Amino acid sequence: MLINFKVKNFRSIKEEVVLNLQATSSKEFRNEATYEDKNYSIIKTAVIYGANASGKSNLLKAVMSFKAMVLESLIRRNISAGLPSEFFKLNTETQNKPSGFEISFLLNEKIFTYGFEFDKERIYSEWLKKGNIFLFNRIGQEIIASRSFKEASEVLKKQTDERVLFLSVLGSYNKEFSKEIIELIKKIKVIHEVGDTLDYTFGEFIKNPTRGAEIKEFNLRFNPGVVDIKAKETFTTASQLNIPDKFKSVLFEKDSPVAQRSMEFLYKKYNSSNKEVGTEAMNFMLEESFGTQNAFALSGPIIDSLGKGNILLIDELNLSLHPILCQYLITIFNSKKGNPNNAQLIFTTHDVTLLDENLLRRDQIYFTDKNKFGVTELFSLADISERKGVSFAKRYLEGRYKAIPYIHDYEDLKFSRNYRHSDE
Repeated sequence: MLINFKVKNFRSIKEEVVLNLQATSSKEFRNEATYEDKNYSIIKTAVIYGANASGKSNLLKAVMSFKAMVLESLIRRNISAGLPSEFFKLNTETQNKPSGFEISFLLNEKIFTYGFEFDKERIYSEWLKKGNIFLFNRIGQEIIASRSFKEASEVLKKQTDERVLFLSVLGSYNKEFSKEIIELIKKIKVIHEVGDTLDYTFGEFIKNPTRGAEIKEFNLRFNPGVVDIKAKETFTTASQLNIPDKFKSVLFEKDSPVAQRSMEFLYKKYNSSNKEVGTEAMNFMLEESFGTQNAFALSGPIIDSLGKGNILLIDELNLSLHPILCQYLITIFNSKKGNPNNAQLIFTTHDVTLLDENLLRRDQIYFTDKNKFGVTELFSLADISERKGVSFAKRYLEGRYKAIPYIHDYEDLKFSRNYRHSDE
C-alpha cells in the first residue's frame, strides 16, 4: 500500500509537497476507510480539490513520471531523449536543480522508502530504505549498500550508468526483493484521459469471461433499463475496409489484420400498454451518452484495481461520473466488503458534493493552491483547525480553505448585479 508520495521541483511544484496517506488519530470510519494493523493505519481513498491550474494534475503527472523513470530506465540507456524531468520554470533558483521523487510504501508488513533526484541528463542520487536504515544510497555514480542488502553486488553497481536507476538494474537481473518493489510500482495506475481506458476495458470484457461478467454487473448497477451488454471483435484486412485507398496506405500496412469492434447496450422495450415485449439494442459509440461511455471505460481499471489491490489515480473524475456514482465509488473503496484487497483510490475533482463528513474523513481531503509566485502548495483538511458539524463544501466555496479560483472582476460584477436588483 502507498503511504506517501513526495515530489519537488516538478512543473508547478517548487518546494517539496507530500501526499500523505497515513491516517490521523481520528476515529471517523476507522474500521472502513483505513487499513489497520497493530503498527499502521493507512487511508484507502483520497480526494484532491483545487482551482484550475493549481497543480492537481501536476501531482498525478509527477506520479506518472516517477513510474516511467523506474519502468523505462534501462531503455533510456540507449536513446538520446532526455529523462522525464520538468523543473519549476518560474524561479531562477530551480532551473539548474534536479527534480526529486520519493515514495513510501507498506510491503510485507514493513515500511520501505525509495526515491531519486534527476534532471534531463543524469541521475544525481537514489536511495532505498527499510524503516530508517539505508539498504543502498547512491550519490552520482557512487553506490553504497548495506551488508544486509546482498542484491547490490559490485558487478551490478558497475553496470549502472548515470542515466539508469540502480533499482531497475537489480530488477532486470531478477533480484527478488528489487523485483518485488518494481512489481508494486507497476500496481500504480494513473488515468489522465478516461477515453484511454476504453480499449483496455473492451478487451477485458470480450477476452476474459470472469472479468467481463464483473464489468457487465458493475455497469448494469447504474444503468436503469439495461438488461445486457453485448460486444464482439472481428478481424479483417486493411484492403477490405470501406475507406478510401489513400487513407488505407497511411493508416495500415498492406493486408495487415485490422480489428473491428462493436458493442451494444440492450434495453427493455415496451408496447403501447407498457407491457414488456423484448429488448432494443443501442449502439454504444453512437447512441449512448458520453457519461455512460466514460463509466464503462473506467469500470475495467476500477474492477482490476479492486481485484489486485492496485493504487488507482484518476484525474478529474467529476468529468466522467455523476456525483452519486463518485460517492458510490468512494464507498466501495472505503468498504472492507467492496475492497477486501485494500486497493487505494486517489482522484482530483471539482465536485463539492463529496465534501461531506459523512462520506470522507478529514485526512482523506486534500487541496492544492497556487501562491502569487506560481508555486503549488498541497495540504489536507486535517491540517486545518475546523470544528465538527460545519459544511465543508460551503466553507470551501467561501474560500476558507483557499484552493479556489480568484477572478479579479467577479466581485464587481456581483455588486453591479445586486445594485441593479435593489433599484428595481
